[in-house]
Amino acid sequence: MDEFEQRKREVLQPIFFEAGAALFDCQSFEYGIAYLLYLFARFGTDGLDPNNAVAILEDEEKKTAGQLIGVLKKHLRVSDGLGQTLTKALKARNKLIHRYLIENVERMAEPKEHDKIVKETRSLRSEVRKSHQQLEPFVKALAEILDGLAIDDIEKDAKDKFMAVTRSHALCSWSCGEGDLPHPPSR
Repeated sequence: MDEFEQRKREVLQPIFFEAGAALFDCQSFEYGIAYLLYLFARFGTDGLDPNNAVAILEDEEKKTAGQLIGVLKKHLRVSDGLGQTLTKALKARNKLIHRYLIENVERMAEPKEHDKIVKETRSLRSEVRKSHQQLEPFVKALAEILDGLAIDDIEKDAKDKFMAVTRSHALCSWSCGEGDLPHPPSR
């Protein structure tokens, strides 16, 4: 890695970290809608086919986030409040995925702008997460009814496992100076 790439990596790490977290939130939002459609299809909702829903989940049938929201609204009664939240989330998701970083590339060259970019990214992420959180109770209820799955238990187990298997990595990365983490430049 040349000196420019190294400096860019060190200086922009907080922005790129937040952008990566935003990407994960956006993918979770989209997958969550697709999974909810799958559950409702299995529940017997008119017009929703479980096989088609599986194809969407497995990325064999391509659907954009906007198309998934359209299918949700077409086949299910969506309250005005949830509809507005979905619209805001979609707008925030599209901004994050399609243009936010490139529209702000000039600001990235200004260190005084970095905190503002991170805060703006977090604000957009918040819009996406709000919608995902509003859909979550439906996913949990249907997963329990259809499959006997307690999503909260699965989530807790996954978090516990992550904490257990990453503990030694986190300790060694920071204390041993290993890993691929950025370090402050030497003075």
